[in-house]
Amino acid sequence: MMSTTLLQSTAPAVHAPAACRITADAGTQWRLANGTPVRVRPVSPRDRAALGRFIAALGPASRQARYGTTAAGLSDARLAALTDIDPDHEVGFVITVPDEGGERIVGELRFVIDGSTGSADIALVVAEGWQRLGLGTRALLALVRAASRRRLQWLRADVHCGDESTLRMLQHCGFTATPHPDDAVLTRLHLLLLPPFPGQ
Repeated sequence: MMSTTLLQSTAPAVHAPAACRITADAGTQWRLANGTPVRVRPVSPRDRAALGRFIAALGPASRQARYGTTAAGLSDARLAALTDIDPDHEVGFVITVPDEGGERIVGELRFVIDGSTGSADIALVVAEGWQRLGLGTRALLALVRAASRRRLQWLRADVHCGDESTLRMLQHCGFTATPHPDDAVLTRLHLLLLPPFPGQ
């Protein structure tokens, strides 16, 4: 369920399931090199309109990869499902920056829990103009922390084989890549969560 290019990095050699190697000092609020404040926070129903604008501004390839459509907008029902979530089964965040006295969404991420396996499927997309700034890695830490609080054992992502930048970013963060069991155009990646968890 991963999507657009997030971060350019060199993938380490990975031969076995890896524990999370994301550093604990990557918080949910920080400043970019140019001073822009960035925040990762839980998504809420009040984000529906802003999330709709964020999705409409994505490139068609990014929308297709993350939301399964190239159309500029999602239905009200789909936006409601993305913003008014059941916290027992799903955790969602938005990445925001200041904008005209308020804030603008520049990224969206979440995981959906598979209660039968102690794992969760993750999804993350960052706006094209905000990529390669470390937002993807920082946002991923927010998901790792939320998953650790749930005592989940694994995070899982299915990524298109041609999406080399996302594959590199995930492997750089400790995900192990394996062939997808059902779809040859996808790569399945797993992250084993072992205590002590980052940020705890």
